[in-house]
Amino acid sequence: MKLHFLCLIIFILSWGCKSSNPASFSLIKLDPTVLAENGTEVFQYWELDNDKTLWKFDPGEVQAIGVYRDSLKMVLGQERYEHAILKEASQNLKTDKQIEPENGDMINAQLVHSGSLGKIRAINLLEAQLLNYQLSKYPLLSHPTEFHGFIAEQDSLNRIRVYFAASDQPWPPKPNIIISELQKEMLNGWKLKYHLHNHYESSLKNYVGIMAPSLADAQYYKWLYEKFKIEKALITNGFNTVEIESEEFAEFISH
Repeated sequence: MKLHFLCLIIFILSWGCKSSNPASFSLIKLDPTVLAENGTEVFQYWELDNDKTLWKFDPGEVQAIGVYRDSLKMVLGQERYEHAILKEASQNLKTDKQIEPENGDMINAQLVHSGSLGKIRAINLLEAQLLNYQLSKYPLLSHPTEFHGFIAEQDSLNRIRVYFAASDQPWPPKPNIIISELQKEMLNGWKLKYHLHNHYESSLKNYVGIMAPSLADAQYYKWLYEKFKIEKALITNGFNTVEIESEEFAEFISH
């Protein structure tokens, strides 16, 4: 009897370990709730337990991102590959070079890479899963796209909803359907906490997406804060993510 009970405890503990294993979690394997579809445009969400594993800097096995990284290494070569990643991960840029006032995108990049605004860190599991989901449809090197990710929390239920808008185009579709849904769900205790999207670059800039908001991004973040009091904006390039606190939004150049 004691042996049977001990085996049962071991089984439960091992099952719990497996359930929190990043390799066992995949958005591709989970059926989303589809809000609307229009051709290649999709608006949907997944509802999940707010497990601490989702926020760990361990993306697990993300096949489409892995293919992208391996392909990029082959295209650029090891040295350029490492330099491109390190360049966008750096926040210790020291320069006296003046940027033209009308070049807001470069000013924003300098603000992040000098360490003045934002925090660049490793990509986490949930971010990697969202990017992997989109890259499994449209490989980033051959068919680059961006997506909208809206992450809402329901603290009383310890649940999160990951809203997602994307298509086969370079820019994500306007997420009006998701915004309307979020406004309704706010009345049910949901709170929009984060906005996530991905960046990529052309071959001239070694493909690796810039870790800073564009003029349009910065404008959108300010609007999201006014509308939902969003806490953070997140931008990932498949290697790292920049976190931008809501109090920093106003310091970026926008349209």
